[in-house]
Amino acid sequence: MVGAMRLATVGVSDLKAALGLFRDIMRLKVEHSGAVPPDLLQAWGLAANAKAQMVELSCKGYPVGRLRLVEYTPAPTQTVRFDHGAANPDAGTDVGVKALDFYVADPILPSVRKIEAAGYQFRSPPVKHEIGTSVSEECLFSGPDGIPILIMVGHKHPPTSLRANSPDGPFSEIPTISVVAGDLARTRGFYEGVLGLVPVVDAETGDAHRNQVNDLTGVPRGTRIHFLLYAQKGEASGKILLVHFFEQTGKRLTGRMKPGHLGFSLLTHDTDDLDALHTRLRAVGAEIVTPPTLIKGDGAAYRVMLAKGPNEEMFEFVQVADAPVVKTKKVVKSKATPKAKSAPKAKTKSKAKPKAKTKAKQKAKKAVAKRKAVQAVKKAVAKRRAVKAVRKAVAQRKAGKPVKKAVAKRQVVKKAKPRVKAKLKAKAKTKSKRRGR
Repeated sequence: MVGAMRLATVGVSDLKAALGLFRDIMRLKVEHSGAVPPDLLQAWGLAANAKAQMVELSCKGYPVGRLRLVEYTPAPTQTVRFDHGAANPDAGTDVGVKALDFYVADPILPSVRKIEAAGYQFRSPPVKHEIGTSVSEECLFSGPDGIPILIMVGHKHPPTSLRANSPDGPFSEIPTISVVAGDLARTRGFYEGVLGLVPVVDAETGDAHRNQVNDLTGVPRGTRIHFLLYAQKGEASGKILLVHFFEQTGKRLTGRMKPGHLGFSLLTHDTDDLDALHTRLRAVGAEIVTPPTLIKGDGAAYRVMLAKGPNEEMFEFVQVADAPVVKTKKVVKSKATPKAKSAPKAKTKSKAKPKAKTKAKQKAKKAVAKRKAVQAVKKAVAKRRAVKAVRKAVAQRKAGKPVKKAVAKRQVVKKAKPRVKAKLKAKAKTKSKRRGR
């Protein structure tokens, strides 16, 4: 199974200008920057002469919902999605990746004014609406290279959607990305059955808020909209929102979402078992773009796999490689080889002897403890018998019945404890003296 979305990769034509929005205005923190390693570019399916510079940003170091901006050389000409403006080739209902979402503080208008002052245009005014029990206020603007970006205030969002104290800056990390879905049943089977994510919201917009949501998403009024939200259990960020427009669903943006294009081009999720995930993806007929591949040029070694989802999504699944552990074992063995063979054997024997002695001691202790326990039981039984014999003899004397003194006294004295023996002997002496008088 996979974790929450760790990275959303966005191809940009001008990295410096994009940082002006995400770093300078939205105050996201730069975590990493530099050239994308050649082996990763190759895994992404780019040409051998391709080069790229990347910057990874977070909200105050939060590990999930990060943004990775990538500028490619040569410059791309294909845009993943362009569904707004006079000459837009795409529609808002076309199946494929849609937008990046960010939380902002209430009220929403100061954040809107900051973004407008930087030259970005909003597609709609802030819209307050309900989905199930959640109450949101949202508006959408066109970011660098036309990528749709949604900012929102979570007036009433559950902990599964809005993490505690978020946003803890002017803007949050990426809590959600949105994808226009074509087939809800197939989408559910993929995200739940293959990826193992948990459905948080699965509801259609009600009649009371339908037109407002239609205005927000840029579709004709009266269009039915169903929202399906998936998350990693226990993680409020890095979620994926699938939006379905029923009979208004448009064309599929086939082949658009991929590294090397401008816009939202890659969803990165971590997994503990890349091979098992590969098997599950193949079993449902998912397209494997890049099979599990080892990447060594990007710091710590890891394995990566690229695969397509049911709605033209492009996923990058990552598993940390165990290559360093294997290398460490080899180094240890090579250091031990110059030594004589007799030395390790002697060490092995010396280690084995203490173990044998320890086991023998433990057995001896158990045997002693067992004997003591048996003896204690025997003594307790003897004591009870002695007390019974004394009581029986006393009762017989009181009743005037004859008592076999020799037998009774011998048995009582023999089986009794030292103190009881002394008392019985003293009684016997006293009685013999009285008889002598």
